Amino acid sequence: MRKISLLFAIIVLLAGVSAQAQKKNGPAPIGPPVRNQVSVQDQDGGGFMVFDLSTGDFKCNMCEYNYAFGGTAQVKIDGFNVYLSAVTPEYQMFVSVNMWERQGKAFMTVFATPPTIGPVDTTGNLDGFKEFWTDLNIDNNTLNCAAIQPKK
Repeated sequence: MRKISLLFAIIVLLAGVSAQAQKKNGPAPIGPPVRNQVSVQDQDGGGFMVFDLSTGDFKCNMCEYNYAFGGTAQVKIDGFNVYLSAVTPEYQMFVSVNMWERQGKAFMTVFATPPTIGPVDTTGNLDGFKEFWTDLNIDNNTLNCAAIQPKK
């Protein structure tokens, strides 16, 4: 009797494995693509910045100074917080974005104004400038200097 029940158990196992092998087990579906570009815009209309989360490539446009620069920065992602930083002899830049609250802040210091963009402001300050931006909603950024002219 034992031999028959053991033989029956083996047959059931082989039939189960055979049926399982015939099921269509395709690859798991892939979710929606992750958005790699993030932008921060000055709420007061002074400029905007766009950067890539994976490579650290960025472009910054300071509209009120008619000054733009770009490069590659260091990106650190800590949960929902993204930090971008770049330090060069021409500028320092630190950006913090909270992806959960969809808000960002940026601090930039440009040390010396390149002669190609003209004077920085009406006071004749050619030694550079500092900017602190706050973006309360990174989803509504226009990324266009003409659309975000400073308020008078």
